[in-house]
Amino acid sequence: MLEYLGDKIKNEIFSFTNYDNLTEIRVRAAKGVFISYFDNYRKLSESQLTYIPDIADVENIVLRLCNFSVFCAEESIKQGYITSNDGERVGICGKCVIGVGGKVQTIKDISSLVIRIPKQIKGFLQSFFDKYYTDSIKSCLVVSPPFGGKTTFIRELGRLISDEKKTDVLFVDERDELSASGKFDLGKNSDIMRYCDKRFGFYNGVRALNPKVIVCDELMDDNDVKGVIFAAASGVKTIATIHGNNLKDLQNKSEFNEIIKSGIFDIILELKDFIPKKVYIFDGGKLIC
Repeated sequence: MLEYLGDKIKNEIFSFTNYDNLTEIRVRAAKGVFISYFDNYRKLSESQLTYIPDIADVENIVLRLCNFSVFCAEESIKQGYITSNDGERVGICGKCVIGVGGKVQTIKDISSLVIRIPKQIKGFLQSFFDKYYTDSIKSCLVVSPPFGGKTTFIRELGRLISDEKKTDVLFVDERDELSASGKFDLGKNSDIMRYCDKRFGFYNGVRALNPKVIVCDELMDDNDVKGVIFAAASGVKTIATIHGNNLKDLQNKSEFNEIIKSGIFDIILELKDFIPKKVYIFDGGKLIC
């Protein structure tokens, strides 16, 4: 990722930390560059660089991310992000151009970027996996606010199911964050469908790829929920994430409360800093522990 930022920003980042410890980079035209990273004590730290980027700096970063063809990235740009060749998701902020039906056609005059640095951490879920997945494969919904480790968690859980349970797992990787363009190991018994929406991934995946488990990130709306319901009705387990602080948040949202009551998810857990803080076990939609 750092090669997309230009030498001035890259070199100054290296004065604070190395790439492996980076978690997030925020580039704001005329305001500054802000980085989040783990220090030598694994404590999350934040710093601002001395270099102040201008609009031209931001535009050049966007061009490099798009391989100098903004047109090729237009579909993701109008959804508010670009994914680098290395699998980093870059959120973009600027002026939305609204078209027919009130839908965003593109984003121009981009003034700020939020770069999330994906991590694969193997082994950190082994005790959780041994406790809950030894007897059977369970569907699991991971609840956490942004930046809580949800994607890292389900990536590793899917890999363990694939390798240790020798089970066919389909990763529906809508933004290429789970596989990072093949950089991350998702298991020997895994298939990866990249850059498709979850509706396509669930419906076509079940029909054509015959997975036993589907892993996806960020259930957002009723269409995503319908995909999970379709998979469950076909006998396919789902490992997914959702934004929220806790289980109560989900129960206050009608579309997600229904999926809890339906019994589709065997486990719902609240995550903080990659670690499950509360694990709820369900049987047929009823909370048993």
